[in-house]
Amino acid sequence: MDGFKTPLKCNKKMSSVVYIPPSPQMKKIGCGTGVGVYELQRSPLPDKFRSPWAVKKLIKSFKNRDYAKFVNDRVQSEAEILRKLDHPNIVGFRAFTIDKDGTNILAMEECSSSLGDLIECRLDYLGEVPYPPETILNVSHDIAKALDYLHNKMFLLHCDIKSFNILVKGEFEICKLCDFGVCLPLTESGELDFTKTDGEAEYTGTPCWCPPEVLKSNQEITTKADIYSFGLVMWEMLALSPPIDDELVEENVTDVNIERKRPDLPDIDLGPEYNLVLEMYFCCTAFEKHKRPAAHDLVGVLHDSLQKYK
Repeated sequence: MDGFKTPLKCNKKMSSVVYIPPSPQMKKIGCGTGVGVYELQRSPLPDKFRSPWAVKKLIKSFKNRDYAKFVNDRVQSEAEILRKLDHPNIVGFRAFTIDKDGTNILAMEECSSSLGDLIECRLDYLGEVPYPPETILNVSHDIAKALDYLHNKMFLLHCDIKSFNILVKGEFEICKLCDFGVCLPLTESGELDFTKTDGEAEYTGTPCWCPPEVLKSNQEITTKADIYSFGLVMWEMLALSPPIDDELVEENVTDVNIERKRPDLPDIDLGPEYNLVLEMYFCCTAFEKHKRPAAHDLVGVLHDSLQKYK
């Protein structure tokens, strides 16, 4: 792909032109099926530092044409959602543009790394040593605030909460939720808003993080789906592993009826300092969705619990 210039389309007052170099000239910092995320170092201005951006776009070498179109459309959908969001715990929108060959490109605020990558590194270097409870509670507090904003102000269900969609700045200075390509609209009561969908909307999150009520043909889609996945992120920081379920890996999440069980705790000694983390994990991953807390309640509990660490 040749580099190109195009006017920005963004939600802030920006009148400059951005240059997107060919993918091989940018450092790849993340990837998924058919999509790559690259670091874009922007040219400096006199006496002014310009932070790098994260650029998300279709990988041109991806051969499956139908899925490539799906990925390209999903990048545009994510851009349309992200540009409307404004919260310190949600990755910042920077720009959206279209390559001369029709590839959609989303530019976002860049963070240090994803929580998923950090979990993998911790396991490699420290072995099965869970994160300290304070770190788990801090991460949970940041993401709970993001979910409270999404659920109760923007009326959106994220649908794909997992460690790899949580970005971390510095040494856990702040965490930000990312990847809004499969969001669904909500009513004020926290249920799927069918008036804003085509009538065939489905929860299409990553299977191993999906809650039990969407693992059946007649999905029950509410805010409590995000809460279940949120609880699994807490488990990831204890187990230092994704919540792999062989049955979910092998099956299509929308084609089966699976009676999901929460993952067992890792076979390690977790002292009393982990009591709150464990209590929240069990509450958030309750099989019956009505027993799970709301994001707003999580924010309050986590805020109060973190005061003892100050």
